[in-house]
Amino acid sequence: MDDANIQKPELFAITDADCRVVAERLSSDPEGLNASGHIAPGNVGAIEKVMNEALARGQKLWRIRVMDDLFGAIVGDDPFQNDEPRLFVWLDPKHRGNDLGIKLVAEAMRKLEDSGRQRVIATPPRSNYAALRILNVLEFTYIGEKDANVPGEEPRVLFERKQPTKNVTNGGR
Repeated sequence: MDDANIQKPELFAITDADCRVVAERLSSDPEGLNASGHIAPGNVGAIEKVMNEALARGQKLWRIRVMDDLFGAIVGDDPFQNDEPRLFVWLDPKHRGNDLGIKLVAEAMRKLEDSGRQRVIATPPRSNYAALRILNVLEFTYIGEKDANVPGEEPRVLFERKQPTKNVTNGGR
C-alpha cells in the first residue's frame, strides 16, 4: 500500500446533499454492500431515502477521500438498521485489497466513540474474511452468530466493541 494515498483518514460528515451520490455509489456495488453485512434496498431512490432518514434520526455517517475519490469509502452507523448501533463500512471496489480497511474502521470507531457511542455491533457474513480480520485486529469481541433473515442469505457473525470505561481512583484506597 502506498501510505501517501491515505495516512490518517479524514472523515467528512455526510449531509442531505451527499445522500444521492452515496446512494448511487452503494447501488452500483450490491456485492460489496452485501459483503459488509447490511440488508439494503437495491435502487438509488430507495437507498437515498434510507440515508436521509438515518441522518434525520441522528445516525452518524462519514465519507472518506481515497486518493482523488471524494467518496472512496463510507463509514459510520449502519443507515439500514435503526434497532442497535451497527457499524457500516463500504469501500469502493477500486480501492479494495490495499489494506485500507483497518485504518478506515479504526478512524470510524474513534469518531463514533468521540461522539458518545458506548457500544458498536458489527455483523459481517461468515465468509467475509477481510472484515473478520479487521474486527479481530481492532479488538472487537465475538458474541455469536445470527441466522439469515432471507432464504439463501449467509448467516452473519456478531461482534461488538464497547468503549473502555475509565477507572476512577478513590483517593488511593
